[in-house]
Amino acid sequence: MPRVPTYDSFQATPNTLPQTRMTMPEMPDVAGQQAQQMGRAMMAGGQGLGQVALDMQQQANQLRVDDALNKAKEAALRLTYDKDAGFTNLKGINALERPDGKPLADEYSDILKRNIDDIAGSLGNDAQRQAFALRSNDILTAMRGNAIQHEAQEFKTYALSTSEGIQSTALREIGLNWQNPDTVNSAVERIRAETYRQAQLLGKSAEWQEAQARKLTSNAHKVALLSALEQNDPAYADAYLRKYSGQMDADDILTVRGHVTKAMDAQVGVAAAGEVIGRMQPRIQVGEAERAFNIAVGTESNGRQFGADGKPLTSPKGAIGIAQVMPDTAPEAAKLAGLPWDENRYKNDPAYNKALGLAYFQKQLQENGGDLAKAYAAYNAGPGRLADAVKKAEQSMKLAKNDPAAGRTWLDYMPQETKDYVAKNMRAFESGQGQPQRATFQEIDDQLRADPRLANNPARYKVAREEASRRFEEQTKAIKQREEESVTTAMRGIIENGGRWSDLPVAIRAAVPPKEVDNLIGFAQKIAKGDDTTSLWLYNKLTNNPEQLARMSDNEFFALRRELSESDFKHFSAERAKRTGATTGSNGPGDLNTPAIKQSLDERLRMLQIDPTPKDDGGSDSARIGAIRRFVDQYFTAAQREAGKKFTDAEVSQHLDALFAKNATFRGWFSTSSGPMLTMKVGDIDGTTKDGIKAAFKRQGIDNPTDAQILNAYWNMKVARK
Repeated sequence: MPRVPTYDSFQATPNTLPQTRMTMPEMPDVAGQQAQQMGRAMMAGGQGLGQVALDMQQQANQLRVDDALNKAKEAALRLTYDKDAGFTNLKGINALERPDGKPLADEYSDILKRNIDDIAGSLGNDAQRQAFALRSNDILTAMRGNAIQHEAQEFKTYALSTSEGIQSTALREIGLNWQNPDTVNSAVERIRAETYRQAQLLGKSAEWQEAQARKLTSNAHKVALLSALEQNDPAYADAYLRKYSGQMDADDILTVRGHVTKAMDAQVGVAAAGEVIGRMQPRIQVGEAERAFNIAVGTESNGRQFGADGKPLTSPKGAIGIAQVMPDTAPEAAKLAGLPWDENRYKNDPAYNKALGLAYFQKQLQENGGDLAKAYAAYNAGPGRLADAVKKAEQSMKLAKNDPAAGRTWLDYMPQETKDYVAKNMRAFESGQGQPQRATFQEIDDQLRADPRLANNPARYKVAREEASRRFEEQTKAIKQREEESVTTAMRGIIENGGRWSDLPVAIRAAVPPKEVDNLIGFAQKIAKGDDTTSLWLYNKLTNNPEQLARMSDNEFFALRRELSESDFKHFSAERAKRTGATTGSNGPGDLNTPAIKQSLDERLRMLQIDPTPKDDGGSDSARIGAIRRFVDQYFTAAQREAGKKFTDAEVSQHLDALFAKNATFRGWFSTSSGPMLTMKVGDIDGTTKDGIKAAFKRQGIDNPTDAQILNAYWNMKVARK
């Protein structure tokens, strides 16, 4: 930028022309007049040059002052807006509390004043400094005013922020201490006080202050109420709402009232469901001791509290009620049960009588080290009679130490009635009896409907029913899982011991559901005889519904071993593993192309007008189709092993065509005919061949093979001969 010349000491130069005084005669002197005129002209010219010089001095001063003012303005702008040095970038506490302790406006005014003084010091004359001082003071005043305004705004913002922070803290205190009225009231007062301060800072009216205070107070109470609900205390929330509703907005009251009502409904509904399930629990699942006692009750009284005459059932020896508790024993049994003694209830309340009997029976179990047979004997004949029998048995064993077989057991010294009683109860316990008839959900629902807390309140009843249903299903699932585990545990034991049900530990046999005992005994007999046959209708069912394999639990699937041969069980195990993603298959000769086999076989059966999906009812049709499927699977297992590879879809189709092309002779009443081998029924097999097949089954321990088993054997025989 070109430097502007300054004229700090510009002065007009005085006229230095010589002044000559001349005397002339008074006569027109043209030359003299001309000379005078010239002199006057020259004097006027000197005065003009001086004025020009003065004008130039003023312009130079003004330029210098303007330049200085520019610098002062730049300094003011920098101190106002610069991102590092400007005061407008100071926020909150940084604007209000300065390091040197001065107010923000004073601090920045002092800085600008020093800058202005430095600029003034660089000016060339007093005129410039005077002019600069007048103008720069306006700049300083304007910046100071802006700084004061900024400080005031930041104070307001900071004060409002602090006030809002106090209110937020008070709200958190209410949320954490909703159950403490003193803390809640104190926090509400702080919220209201801060609302008043905010109104002053914002210049709001008293009406605004009151409306804002009510709004925030209402919100504070809503926080407390919702906190109570989150802590599952709707009763407290209900009482709180009634107490503070006068300080709340209508909208907040309605909102919270809806939450409180729902929470109350949920709490009452869940409680009602829990009580009903609790009452029904003994009819859902009982422990082993109670199961054993239930067997005793059945033997003692056949489950009756009253006799045919309507009076309390009483034995010849005086035992009373459903549990046949002796009168002398009953008060002691009441203490054991933790119940007050009530003779009337003992005689007329079956639940009370049974509770006494159960407590007394459990004591006999404890005193006899868990020996169930002794506990039964003590309950029937009395603990004193049992103690005598045990003592006599010990003496007998001592006398017979040289011949243990000659010794007598404690049971030998008990009355015959007790012997029969113990034997009967032990058989029942080992067979899994003693479980009460399980309560149905309908019975549970009926009790819920009769609960006065749920009456005329559909919302509460709905909650209670859903909760009861959830718990009932959970218990049902748990019972089913335990039963499945008990069955598979027993099956594994039977397989390991070669088919001896009675050799299983008592605990394992007792855990088996009564409905499964006969099935397991049959399975044990099958294993003992070496019967490794398959239920062909089940084979057909599993083949037609392979997705069912994936849905089964491990215990459910293992239970199928009772009706599948070892090889067929392994076959479906492999299919299940593929369905569940446990394995992708080996893709080798041992891995059947099951989807292709099923699809191709179904197509050919339909072409022969044979339904490949008969009713899954265990009938002859489903068994016949099962026999065909099993035979075809076995055929492909052997064929793939021989080929050394897994067949493709096309190869499966080719082999099935060849298999269905095999003909067999069908026996008729008057003549014989031939047709596709796989379409024949057992009646189509000639008598001699059929008798030979039956004889072969009998040698394997199967006296009555099914028609499907005979057909399967016949087809295998025909293929083997080929």
